[in-house]
Amino acid sequence: MFITDFKEIVLIQMDRQNKIWKQLSQIIEKSPTYTKQVVSRMQDGPNARKYRQMIAAELGIVYAGEDEK
Repeated sequence: MFITDFKEIVLIQMDRQNKIWKQLSQIIEKSPTYTKQVVSRMQDGPNARKYRQMIAAELGIVYAGEDEK
């Protein structure tokens, strides 16, 4: 199975590790709602990209990064 959508990977890893949005939001020191928006790419600024890297590292996801717009 090859998954390319970051949100899907995050949801799978959250389920495997029994993590909730509140725990991920504490990593980036933002609200759970903002964290969901970062993961689903509704928030897509430079800080959001940095937060996605932090979330990926916490969940053990190898995240190559994103193309600059």
